[in-house]
Amino acid sequence: MDADELKATVKTVLRISADVYDVEIEMLIDSALEDLKRVGISELAIDEGNPLVRKAVCCYCKANFGYDNSDASFFDRAYRQTVTDLMNSKANVCAGDSDG
Repeated sequence: MDADELKATVKTVLRISADVYDVEIEMLIDSALEDLKRVGISELAIDEGNPLVRKAVCCYCKANFGYDNSDASFFDRAYRQTVTDLMNSKANVCAGDSDG
């Protein structure tokens, strides 16, 4: 998954056009990707840009961006549900299967 493309997607979802928040956004993206790896989402699913991976990263960023976020718990639940969906998805199982 192209890092610049993912950052552009996250910035669009966060409704941010300025570059002033790029450091925070990049940190959140990195944290989301590490969390996905931590719970067992395959590197291949992450690297190939699975749509559920992009959705999970966006939800994670929306839940954790900024300080006064009244929707944080909603997006945190959405992130966790998307991670569960990813963990149970055929793409994650197939991606982790060396036999294809």
